[in-house]
Amino acid sequence: MFSQWDVQLVWVYSFLMLLTRYFLIAGAAYWCIYFIFNKRLSVKKIQQRFAPNNKIINEIIASVFSFFIFAAFMTLIVYLQELGLTKIYTDFSQHSWWYAVLSFVALLFIHDTYFYWMHRLMHLPVLFKHIHLHHHKSVTPTPWTAFSFHPVEAILEFAFIIPVVFILPLHPVVLMIFAFAMTAMNVLGHIGYELFPKNFLQQPLGKIFNTTTHHDMHHHYNKCNYGLYFNFWDLIMRTNHKKYQKTFEQKASKTISKQTTTMQQLQQH
Repeated sequence: MFSQWDVQLVWVYSFLMLLTRYFLIAGAAYWCIYFIFNKRLSVKKIQQRFAPNNKIINEIIASVFSFFIFAAFMTLIVYLQELGLTKIYTDFSQHSWWYAVLSFVALLFIHDTYFYWMHRLMHLPVLFKHIHLHHHKSVTPTPWTAFSFHPVEAILEFAFIIPVVFILPLHPVVLMIFAFAMTAMNVLGHIGYELFPKNFLQQPLGKIFNTTTHHDMHHHYNKCNYGLYFNFWDLIMRTNHKKYQKTFEQKASKTISKQTTTMQQLQQH
């Protein structure tokens, strides 16, 4: 059985892991796009305005508080696993490698469906005003915006995994890869620059996956583009912004400047 000390250790480990992943992925994206390649990528900026520094600091602080909540959920899952109540398995021989891959794909689809409908719920006037508005105060998103949530929304963002671990057999490695994929996709949706090729929406993958422009327009216009990974639900429910494809192609078709990058300029001095 878990002791109080075990619970605290699991929570601290989970929190530090969440924090490290956030700063590695969001930090790398921010440093590369907003500093090293900022001049070359300027034509790819979706909104011409930039988030002020104080807003970015607030986003980081809010994200840290979100991780307090996420770590509590992760501790609960470990505790339930210790009690033998979940479907989490640690021996790969219990299921095939193919099953592990399929369970990862299933997790993406489950999360995407949950996120779409939870997200639309958050846009009901009363919930938007008191909860989701916190995230939408970042009208011009940056990589740091990815987990900047009101505490209630942070709970809802993570809550989907609790019933899943009771139903779907999942290996910890699959959960770990999913966590990295979720973080990377969340950061990608908030980087503020369109890095996909100009013909991406015409390709099979472009009809499935969302782009940075997709979520950036959600922050700009609010009532559109609710999906996370995939565009299925937005297509089915007709909630893609009517100018999504046009806006994407305008930014994606821009030719990256060959100007000297900030880092190169620093090295030359």
